[in-house]
Amino acid sequence: MKLSLRLSAVVLLGVSMLGLGCEGADARDPLQAIEAGAEVKVEPALAEVKQGAVGDTLMRCTQPQDGSYLEVVQTATGYEAATVVEAYDPWDCRCTYEKRTVLGQYTQCRRSTVDPRIMNCYRVEPTGSIGKVVLSTTRVQRTQMVIGGTQTVSYTDLSIAAINQDPGHTPRQDFTYSLSDCQ
Repeated sequence: MKLSLRLSAVVLLGVSMLGLGCEGADARDPLQAIEAGAEVKVEPALAEVKQGAVGDTLMRCTQPQDGSYLEVVQTATGYEAATVVEAYDPWDCRCTYEKRTVLGQYTQCRRSTVDPRIMNCYRVEPTGSIGKVVLSTTRVQRTQMVIGGTQTVSYTDLSIAAINQDPGHTPRQDFTYSLSDCQ
């Protein structure tokens, strides 16, 4: 009895080391098989398609001076706008962390077909009304004339108005970013 158990253990160990009982290492790893040029069968039940996944960024405007940014991301229930700044830890002044302040949560966002950075996001209230929580972006073109000369300088900015009349929030916050700092 002991001999047959030992013999079967040795046979299993030998077979697994040689890879005879398996399909071989290359056949089990589809990525290596694809790189080698082999055709790999994919079952539709296992294929995953992500469209509009939670956490996708619709817009992000960065302030180059301090690295802070304003972003609009997709959430499970709609969209969310927030500002993110680097702050110092009050308990250890050597450590920093990212402080995220939510400006508003929205059920719908409409984007311009010309420039996706131009958008209007709003929350639809249970009564069907709109207007309590809104994020609106506008492209602003400014032209300035240099004093004492004939040269003009043009700037293109993105003006962002975040309106949130929920209790505990600042009713309106305005932000201005250079259009080149937004994506």
